Amino acid sequence: MVLPDPMRLLLLAAFLLASLHVWANTYRWVDERGRVHYSDTLPPQAVEPAVLDKQGRVLRRNSRAAGAPDKTQAEREAGQERQDRALLSTYVHEGEIDLARERALAQERARLESLQAMLEQVRGRLARIEAEAAGHEKAGRRPPPALLQARGEARDEIARLNALIARSNAAAAQIEARYDAYKRRFRQLKGLLDEPRLSSKTDPPPATAAP
Repeated sequence: MVLPDPMRLLLLAAFLLASLHVWANTYRWVDERGRVHYSDTLPPQAVEPAVLDKQGRVLRRNSRAAGAPDKTQAEREAGQERQDRALLSTYVHEGEIDLARERALAQERARLESLQAMLEQVRGRLARIEAEAAGHEKAGRRPPPALLQARGEARDEIARLNALIARSNAAAAQIEARYDAYKRRFRQLKGLLDEPRLSSKTDPPPATAAP
């Protein structure tokens, strides 16, 4: 009879607890020095706080205090200036933004690979449990309760791991969107515009009206 590995279940539980941050809201906020931060908690001293969706877009902006008056245009511009200064002080050239994005993505990819490896292990265990249960049924016996419980637990683990994998993929997409936004703004501030496309000798000649 196949029973769940207690150590494996403990490791899975620990991993699930460590991965809970991907379930939380993501906040973008500015500190008193004008540096932009992203986190799953919002500190009381946060300035210009905003809640982001999975693609890094602003879902809503939070007031600094309940009943606080709306910011004036000057305050909004000052907040943008602080964010811009933070961006320019953090990155010297746009290649550094690409490197930072790759580092962040590498961490998420490692988490995703770990989740996928765990999923394959649980699927293998479920396959063995299903085979053993089928043997009992083929012999005209009802599978033991412990075996049925193990099958249900394996199925639950697969559902949880699939949910975590979906969250990890969404987190990777959010990282991409976040650093794309950094790079677009950096290029705007530096005056780096995309060069116009040069015509190629292989391009077809422009169409002319028939005589």
